[in-house]
Amino acid sequence: MGRKQIGLAVLSLLAMAFMWLFIRVGESDRLENYILDEAVYDGIVSGRRECDGELLKEIMFGGESLFYDRMSHTFYYSVPEDDEHGYNPVVTLRKTGGGVKFSVREEGITDELVSSGRKITCMAYNDEAYEPYTLVVTTLPLMSIEAEGYMSDADVQMEMTLFDNRADTRVRSWESAGTISRRGRTTRSYEKTGYKVELSKKLSLLGMRRDDDWVLYAGYNDQEKIRNVFSCNLWKNSCAMNNSFGIDNGVEYRYIELFINGMYEGLYAFGYKIDDKQMGVNAGADNGCIYKKVNYCSEYPVTWTEEGTIQDYEISSRQLSADREAEKWKRLCEFYEGILNHQDDDAWLLESIDLDNSIDMHLFLNLVQGEDNAKGPFTKNMYITARKTEEGGYRYLYTPWDLDITWGNIWVFEEHNYTVPYALTPEDSVIWTSGSLYELLCNGNREVRERYLARYRELRAGAWSEEALLEQLDSFEAQIFDSGAYVRDRERWVNGSYVADETRLSTFKQYVLERLAAMDDYFDRIESGEQDFPPRFSGGEDVD
Repeated sequence: MGRKQIGLAVLSLLAMAFMWLFIRVGESDRLENYILDEAVYDGIVSGRRECDGELLKEIMFGGESLFYDRMSHTFYYSVPEDDEHGYNPVVTLRKTGGGVKFSVREEGITDELVSSGRKITCMAYNDEAYEPYTLVVTTLPLMSIEAEGYMSDADVQMEMTLFDNRADTRVRSWESAGTISRRGRTTRSYEKTGYKVELSKKLSLLGMRRDDDWVLYAGYNDQEKIRNVFSCNLWKNSCAMNNSFGIDNGVEYRYIELFINGMYEGLYAFGYKIDDKQMGVNAGADNGCIYKKVNYCSEYPVTWTEEGTIQDYEISSRQLSADREAEKWKRLCEFYEGILNHQDDDAWLLESIDLDNSIDMHLFLNLVQGEDNAKGPFTKNMYITARKTEEGGYRYLYTPWDLDITWGNIWVFEEHNYTVPYALTPEDSVIWTSGSLYELLCNGNREVRERYLARYRELRAGAWSEEALLEQLDSFEAQIFDSGAYVRDRERWVNGSYVADETRLSTFKQYVLERLAAMDDYFDRIESGEQDFPPRFSGGEDVD
């Protein structure tokens, strides 16, 4: 075959490809040009039979495929933050044949439509038939997970797709294989559950750290869907780096809307847990270990189990051998026995902890009223990391975790979703009365007390100021409510905990401001000598 014949053949193939694209995809145009008057739209419907799956394969807005809920025949569009035409995107169709058109009934995208969670009625149609759809518009990122089996505590193979609509993202669509499983303890009984996601490759998603191990937080029992995300991000941005090791000792979350196996699952927060790499520990080098406190109990003293572990704790670090695991349990036991045996030894107590980190943890749990984390001498829902020092000993760092029962809410097993909203008043303090820092304060260590009070004033003047916290809450309010995700989540999970639409975060914001004022009054009374601080713990029973 000569060059001329090859050239003609190539042109012929290109022409065929162009015709295929014209027939199968069709011309692109902006959304506003697909909007039809109500009467015209209804007239098209009345003259055609309804069908399912015969006309349309895919819809793309701005060149990106829309997520699709197969159960409700609903397309989901995440508006890119930096797109001036985000509310009027270019629409491209993948059709099953020629003559297929697309139309929207009566309205386009507006701020009111997005925040209200209303769905846009639309359809694909040809001369004989039409396929009805609805279109949902959100301002949050979207994640879709296609799993191979039933969701359980065991890992299930899956494929993850994430659409990142943030203005500063370099990549819009992320994909990875991996596994997914349910996570949580009591919250596993909720109909909307959290998940653990392990990707097959490390990715930096939604501006967070590069990792392969992620969590999906459901927020089912939090009426405003704010407490865990706000509290974790607050610790991350104000306290996480305040330690002698220079470790980023915190986690963060980003709000998304989630689909699993083609079904819309609602509003979730996507984040991660602390791990060995972040905390700078290595099982092989034996330079530390991460422990997780999972149930309430006092550390005066700790309780050994028949399996050789410590009751109510887990080891979160990766393990190498049974011998190494036994060493790590012994190390944690020695820490708590040391506190018990050195209550009056300030030098030992100071060496056992990172003082700045412990002060921050003590102040933070009181600020957020973390009753599910500290209740007098009893602790729960926190990580404790043993880090080897240059001198060869170990110093312990604290990281808060699972902060949904905060800011006035308390946990009551008999109540709806185990949660009583705003059962605490803004004046109720949560004082953690165990550990090395508490003993130092009880001993009247002047330097520690002064650092404790000075750190509170420093935080209140900066990261914990009214302005700083309200700025964060305004941003979260826009994400939760202005996106329409809150309305959709309530429609999906009718038995969850919610507030009225018009309430939004107004009650929560007011509570935060009143809590700050109450904390200021509390510390004023400490400094003036009117407040007995800290209260001395003399013993007690374990709590449930």
